[in-house]
Amino acid sequence: MEETNKIHLNLIQNRGFIFNADDYMKIRTKHRIVGNLIGCPVNNPRNTSIGGLPGIFSPIEVRFLIERGFVNLQKAPGKPSEGTVNQYREFSEKQLQEQREILRRKKISELEENLEKIVAGKRRKALKSGSGAVNTPLDPQSILQEEIGRIPKLQRENLLIQIPTEYPFARENSFQRDSPRLSERDELKYRIFCNLWDRGNFITSGSTFGGDFLIYPSDPLLVHASHVVHVLERSDIDAKNFIACNRLCIGVKKSCILAFEGASGEIVYLTSHWQGHFKPD
Repeated sequence: MEETNKIHLNLIQNRGFIFNADDYMKIRTKHRIVGNLIGCPVNNPRNTSIGGLPGIFSPIEVRFLIERGFVNLQKAPGKPSEGTVNQYREFSEKQLQEQREILRRKKISELEENLEKIVAGKRRKALKSGSGAVNTPLDPQSILQEEIGRIPKLQRENLLIQIPTEYPFARENSFQRDSPRLSERDELKYRIFCNLWDRGNFITSGSTFGGDFLIYPSDPLLVHASHVVHVLERSDIDAKNFIACNRLCIGVKKSCILAFEGASGEIVYLTSHWQGHFKPD
């Protein structure tokens, strides 16, 4: 796959970021890498139960995506060129003019809807002041035009700022080859992550359940996790930790997997799950 046809992933502080919705959905549905949405939904920004762009990916997920050839790392843009600065100024000015026109049309619509009340109010004011213009007929259209002329222009400091979900201007693609840095233990976790992915699973972080990974048989939006994976640096585990891992998995109705490296370098999995209460004969 050519570099320009790959998904662009931005590496920021050793984590990957995707700002394009189509790219994120492709990674999620085609490559089974979920990441985490840390933004707010565009259509419902106050909703805290559903995330929005950007999507963030752990160092393990980023390395996997790079080594499998699914993405390339996009270098962050440096100092903007004069052309980009001019693009931004034009973009900002266009936003200002568009919002001014939208606000003006809204104000005119409100004036037209309330024109009878405005005329009645002016008549009452004239009566109260004892003006000689009381008997002079008030022309609604003249009053409307007068009120339209008083509509203030939207000032730049009150402009609603549009925050794009990805870089809005054209730029030259520049890529980097460096993968995220992984610790020695994360290297083992990475091997196990790859092995679990090759078995057809969706995999996310297991930190919320005290583990290293959660395994899903399908997209996490559709199903609950079936297993909690604990990565062991050695093949043995003390009884207290073993009981703690299993008790938590029982409480959330998931199976517990202990994963470690075997004597010959292969990945070994030990699975335990609740079978019900023991009833002696």
